[in-house]
Amino acid sequence: MSAAKIMKAGQFVDKKHVSMLRENYMENRWRANSERLGKPDSLSVWYSLDELKQYIETAEAAGADGIRVYFGVYPSVFPENILLQDRQTIVFVGTQQKISETGKTENKDLYVSTPKGPEIMAFNFGLPCPPACVGDQSSIIRAQKESLQIITK
Repeated sequence: MSAAKIMKAGQFVDKKHVSMLRENYMENRWRANSERLGKPDSLSVWYSLDELKQYIETAEAAGADGIRVYFGVYPSVFPENILLQDRQTIVFVGTQQKISETGKTENKDLYVSTPKGPEIMAFNFGLPCPPACVGDQSSIIRAQKESLQIITK
């Protein structure tokens, strides 16, 4: 890591903030996505702390000083897991802060050397809900049922 100060961007938020974001997402994005798909789209993706720690430690050992979270969608034909077809996901990508030739700070996606050539330092395949709702997800399951009624009308 260089002597330059690493940019920081996040902060802790409260339940009210989380509820506002989730409600806005469901109303403005998720409902339309689910209607278009004809099935409930993913509302969340779950990972264990152990696997996140392992990914962070691996990314850090490879030179990452940050992580970018990309939004993504599994393809319509996805033989690796047909339940994920067309559903939203997130993918974590290790980043490394660089100073461009113009002096601008940039967080570049991190690539590592492998026997097959450069490979992005990325992590995916958590448990998306739906279809894999775990723990106390009663509000998500209730929203799914309400959405299915809207979709099938």
